[in-house]
Amino acid sequence: MEVSDRMIHARAEVRCVDASVLQVQPVPVLDRDGLPYEVSLRLLRDGERFGEVGERCGYFLASTASRLRAARAAAPVPSDAFPASALEAGLRAWAVDEGQDVEALWPVLQRYLPRDRELFAFRSRDPDDLTAVGELRVLLDVERKWAAGPDSASAGHWRLRPVADLRAWGAGGIGVRAVLTSDSFLFFLETLVQDFATVGVCYAPDEDASTLSRPVG
Repeated sequence: MEVSDRMIHARAEVRCVDASVLQVQPVPVLDRDGLPYEVSLRLLRDGERFGEVGERCGYFLASTASRLRAARAAAPVPSDAFPASALEAGLRAWAVDEGQDVEALWPVLQRYLPRDRELFAFRSRDPDDLTAVGELRVLLDVERKWAAGPDSASAGHWRLRPVADLRAWGAGGIGVRAVLTSDSFLFFLETLVQDFATVGVCYAPDEDASTLSRPVG
């Protein structure tokens, strides 16, 4: 079943550093009876088709939003909080399953992790799609700004702020990038998950990541 643009509603968008607007639309993934049970994502740049990514990615995005809410609730400064990368979260879950002391083991494990702390990366819609159909990727990064001292005799200092670095590539070879604070990234994710419901794929808005249910159409 082909889904037309008129059947898809979307409010999840970000302003990119090149001033363009990247919009992310959910597209229902249908079962054999033609009923929606998951979503893929359609990317648009300034209203034009940009790429198709993320076959059956809704559950992962809903759990990422839930993990972000949990990280913010546990942080002394919620506006600077982000969840652990996907790889780190997986390793910590493995350590718990193996009965290991996570905090004791973590200083050793993290030395072997890649420097890029990736929250998610969707590089195609279907497993057999060409990679050129698009990509949506979010990395955890630190924004650095130099703050000069109040006068020439005072030393300046770096101001550090955790951010989400969202990058998207379209089928035409164009790439865009947006830098999101914890607040703006949470708004983007929660808006996107709410948009899933407009195509028949629903998640409980405040469900904990450890008990997140699969979508109910």
